[in-house]
Amino acid sequence: MPSAQPTPLPMVQPPAITLPGDTTLEVLRALAHPLRLELVAHVAARGPLCSCHLEADIDASQPQISKHLGVLHRAGLLERRREGRWVYFSINEEALDAAGGFVEELKASMHRPHLADRC
Repeated sequence: MPSAQPTPLPMVQPPAITLPGDTTLEVLRALAHPLRLELVAHVAARGPLCSCHLEADIDASQPQISKHLGVLHRAGLLERRREGRWVYFSINEEALDAAGGFVEELKASMHRPHLADRC
């Protein structure tokens, strides 16, 4: 008599796949560029950070940096605060947590029973 096999748990279904404009999807898209990853790393380590400091520390032109900061802001990953003519950027932790939560769910799904376990 064959032994009963455990029923595999369903695959992780993040909101990013089902909801257009979801924060998780937007953050992951925004992070899919080397310059944006570098900008986020600088802001996370030293923020709130003025865009002028980023221009001094990163090997990119001011228009490139501004463009990519805008992408990160529209994705919800960066918050910005204006003081006079200066703009300060900080990380939106909720947006970062949304993307990190999806990655954690992916990791957890690797340790669940799989259909291939029953072949």
